[in-house]
Amino acid sequence: MNSGRDESSVIARRERARMTGAAASAMIALGALAGCVPSGSSTSSSSSSSVPTASSTPSSTPLPTPEPLIIPGCDTLLPLSEAKTLFSPSTVVLGADDAVPIRGDDLPEIDTAAGNASVAKHCIWGVPNSDGGFTVIVTDISEADATNLQDALLATGFTGASAGTVTTLEKEFETAVGVSAQTHYLVSDLWVYVSGTSTELTVNVADAVLDEVRAANPTRTY
Repeated sequence: MNSGRDESSVIARRERARMTGAAASAMIALGALAGCVPSGSSTSSSSSSSVPTASSTPSSTPLPTPEPLIIPGCDTLLPLSEAKTLFSPSTVVLGADDAVPIRGDDLPEIDTAAGNASVAKHCIWGVPNSDGGFTVIVTDISEADATNLQDALLATGFTGASAGTVTTLEKEFETAVGVSAQTHYLVSDLWVYVSGTSTELTVNVADAVLDEVRAANPTRTY
C-alpha cells in the first residue's frame, strides 16, 4: 500500500536534486562571466570621456622699454679734474645750462636738430681771461634729423667714420684766433657735440662724455 507513496517521494527528491544542480550551474556560469570582465573596466564613463587639457603656449618675453633719456649735469659729464687734465690746469667751469645754443650758420640742419631737441645740457670750460676753452652739448635727436645733419656735415668737409653704434664726424680748421675743431657723435637718438682747440681734445672730451651718458642710461644701446 505504501509503495506508491514511496515511489512518488523518490521522484520528488530526484526533481529537487535536478533543480538544485541547475541553479548551481547557473551561478557558476555567472561567476565565470564576471571573471572575464577587464580589471580596468568601469560602468562609469568619466575616465573614458575626460577631455585632455591643452598645453599652454609660452608667451614671448617682451623687450625692455628704454627709460627716458637722462643727461647728467656738467660736473658729471666731465668732472673739473678731468677737464683740467685734458685741457689746462687753470681750467674752470664757465657756464652750464639746459639749452642748445649752437647755430648752424650755413647749415640749417644744425638749427633744425637743435630746435627739435627736447632735453639738453650745455657746458663750457676754459681758462679765464683767455681765448682758450671748449664747449660740450648733449641732446636727443630724431633719426631723420641725425641723417640730415650727417649728410650736411659731410658735404661741408667733415670727416665721417663709424665704429659700432657711434658715427663720428669731425673737422679742424683755422679761425681768426687760431685752430678750432668740432666733433659730432651721433649714437641712435643721442647727439654729442664738442667744440674746442683741436680734434684730439674734442674727441677725448666726446669719449668721456659719452661714457657718462651710457652709465646714466643702462637700458639704452649707446
